[in-house]
Amino acid sequence: MSRIIADDADISKALMYIQRFGDLNPKILGALAKMKNADSVIKLVKEQFSLYTSYIPRYRSLGLKAIFTLVNADPRIELVDIYEIFDGFTAFIGRDQIFNDKLIITLIIPPKFEKDIINVFNELENRNMLEVTSLYDTEDSIQFTYDFSTYDFKLRRYKDQFLVEPREPVYFPDLSDGFEPDWVDLQIIGKKQERNYLTLKQIANLINVKYKTVLKHYQEHVIGKGLITAFGIRLNGENQTRLSIIFDKNEEFLRELTRIPTLTHVHRLGKNTYFGIAFLENSISGKILEYISQLKYKYHVDADIMIHPFEPRLKYLLAASIPYEHFTVDGRWTIDTQKMLDNVRKVKAKLMGSNPSQSVFIPKFHKVE
Repeated sequence: MSRIIADDADISKALMYIQRFGDLNPKILGALAKMKNADSVIKLVKEQFSLYTSYIPRYRSLGLKAIFTLVNADPRIELVDIYEIFDGFTAFIGRDQIFNDKLIITLIIPPKFEKDIINVFNELENRNMLEVTSLYDTEDSIQFTYDFSTYDFKLRRYKDQFLVEPREPVYFPDLSDGFEPDWVDLQIIGKKQERNYLTLKQIANLINVKYKTVLKHYQEHVIGKGLITAFGIRLNGENQTRLSIIFDKNEEFLRELTRIPTLTHVHRLGKNTYFGIAFLENSISGKILEYISQLKYKYHVDADIMIHPFEPRLKYLLAASIPYEHFTVDGRWTIDTQKMLDNVRKVKAKLMGSNPSQSVFIPKFHKVE
């Protein structure tokens, strides 16, 4: 592995521009950032820090909506089981490392399928597999760029003074104006989310479409129509832990949270509830948790924290793409509710074959409305 040959300021600047403009040709990014050494800096980051770039979609423009659920579940249920039960409509499933029966399930669905999803949740409750404690529509999402201004790239950690000034969100403007994306658009976004190291040429080969066509759809639709709200990046993911912060509406608390350099999203949910996402790198994990605890008491905010390590893989965290597999070539969203209900029964049968002493799950039954 080659040694670091760029200073921290150059690397931080390059990463900021990637988050704003995506993984474009380094020469184009260099021109935008006015960096003569952008090519070598980006090459270095990809080689030494496993840089991946993904798309954060604007769900409404894709004909989708996000549903956020908090559940108590039988701790024997694997996250992959839940993903299969909902047939790929889950974008995120997080199990709390401390309380293994506590889960977050975020589903990305066409609004017309909401009753079908509710029926699946009711079936899971009826079979004593989980209890839905809260269910919210996601009303808005606020995106923040990863702040590397205090990151030491030689030591691969944030410096002691990791807190920065409160940050402003970053958005791509919504330019859709009634535009309806097609199959190629959904494939580009979904494939890139699924395997964010893919290039547009590789995506074109995977979907058997000419590269020029894919490039045109990317430039004119994905970017030109604002089908994504921002670009997400990930460095050294195996050393990170994802943090979920669920808190009551409080603008002062929210503003102070943005001083955490690894805060990437805050979702506005219904019922004056917010859902924040940050990442705990080893060097600052304790300080971030301490900081959030101090904010809770300073602003008298009711806030719950859930911790989702990346390792062991798929035990505490499962992140997935938009459900692009359910979008047909002729532009229709589809769902197979019977398949979902069959999957519930399959998972229940698997649990019945497990050691009963492993679970003491006794949910309080109530129907999801």
